[in-house]
Amino acid sequence: MDRLEIAKGVEATRDFALLLRDERALVISDLHLGFEGALAEQGVSIPRFQRRVILERLGQMFDRTKAEQVIIAGDFKHEFSKNLVDEWVEVKHVLRFIRDRAKPVLVRGNHDNYLATILGDLNLPLNARADVGGYTIVHGHEEVSTLHPIVMGHEHPAVKLKDELGATVSVPAFLVTERLVVLPAFSPLALGVDVSSYPYLSPILNRTPIDEARVIGVDEKEGLLDFGPVSRLKSIRGALLMK
Repeated sequence: MDRLEIAKGVEATRDFALLLRDERALVISDLHLGFEGALAEQGVSIPRFQRRVILERLGQMFDRTKAEQVIIAGDFKHEFSKNLVDEWVEVKHVLRFIRDRAKPVLVRGNHDNYLATILGDLNLPLNARADVGGYTIVHGHEEVSTLHPIVMGHEHPAVKLKDELGATVSVPAFLVTERLVVLPAFSPLALGVDVSSYPYLSPILNRTPIDEARVIGVDEKEGLLDFGPVSRLKSIRGALLMK
């Protein structure tokens, strides 16, 4: 399944993006560009593949949706305290890729403290929020005052499953209620936080009744997976623990 309508004119997609159909707008979050460079500064070396995967995901996303606008709901870059050389390169490369195909709109996340400096070279503003198609789009690390349903990132929601060998598999997921949509992380390096874990990082999510929130997993091979409400996942996990 490539797309799943979660509200009128609003679709979760297999591209880790929310599609606002009437506005021809996509919303993604948590790319965390420069993550490998931040690890290298801490003495941890891993193969550098994130930018390639993100560009591939973006290309597939544009091919499937023909969107005219992309809203990035925060944490476009990774390092809190400065702009790494890797981040200057990767942020510009990815934004130019997006800008060749659609209008980018950037919302500030808690990792984006110094992103505005890089964006200045590209003449792009960094916004506290974006109001599009009757939705308020924020990162989610801070409270927000709005009458509209909220779309946010920040939490990296995922479903944690065990395979036949007992290893844990993390499936990125959308978390959907009538008034709130939490986006999966766009970064392939964000393993995700179990949707049934409480308390959450976000004050917005912590004040939202979540047991009946719909969980829609994203598998790049299988597409979208509808897991039903959070309460169902909790009951399944509880039954397994009692065996």
